[in-house]
Amino acid sequence: MVAAEQDNVIYANFGARKRVSSPEQVHRVSALSDAATRVTQFIYKNADSGRISRGRQYAAGGHVVGLDVRNGAVHGRVAGSQNEPFAVLIQLPFRSNDDIARISEIFARTPNSLAQAREGVFSPEVLDLLFAADADELRFSCTCPDSSYVCKHVVAVGDKLAVRIDADPAVALSLRGLDLGRLEQSVLDQAESVAKESYDNAGLDAAERSSLFWEGRAFPDLPRPKVAPALEDSDPELLRKAMRAVSHTNIDLLRAVSDVEDLYHHLTH
Repeated sequence: MVAAEQDNVIYANFGARKRVSSPEQVHRVSALSDAATRVTQFIYKNADSGRISRGRQYAAGGHVVGLDVRNGAVHGRVAGSQNEPFAVLIQLPFRSNDDIARISEIFARTPNSLAQAREGVFSPEVLDLLFAADADELRFSCTCPDSSYVCKHVVAVGDKLAVRIDADPAVALSLRGLDLGRLEQSVLDQAESVAKESYDNAGLDAAERSSLFWEGRAFPDLPRPKVAPALEDSDPELLRKAMRAVSHTNIDLLRAVSDVEDLYHHLTH
């Protein structure tokens, strides 16, 4: 009985019972970014543990031979048991122009939102608009003969999509035809109206106006420019060329360069 159940969970392609994901699968999901985690969680919710296991094996084994992220849909191709790869479609819920504008508005009103987006950090509301608010909003299809709503090929494509989003957060924006450049420009376009609204304090009572006046809102973080030691970030040949003017021999040149390096180290440590 145990062996039969194990076979049903791991190897069956058709008609397997839907079961709760294992702790190992949940642990793996939690290791991804929030955006990538939402992708896998929503897909896993509609699949049984056997198909999840096989789908993940397919993804790790390189069976996903094509992944095309478009506005509102993800198209994948998965090499299976037939000569031609199976075609997978993950269709996202419709988003109107007002919904897309709402994304820009949220970013415009949230300090550090663009910097956080570059690090893969999105608010739950933004993820609702970019991907979906509930797993039932998604639509899945595959050209394989498996009659299950979410087959192992859909799981494999979802895994690859999650890995891509985790590595490049901009992919999450491309799910809605956005990119960081366009989003940043849209945020700048809305900055004036957001600032004016903050100045007018529309809808605030006297106590809230007073609190906002004295306490203000959170400021964005200061820029963090790249820091590199001057000697390591400069051309050493130029330093040697400058030292030749005050050096009589190569030994003097080497000593002069060494003295400059020691002096720089002393001043910066």
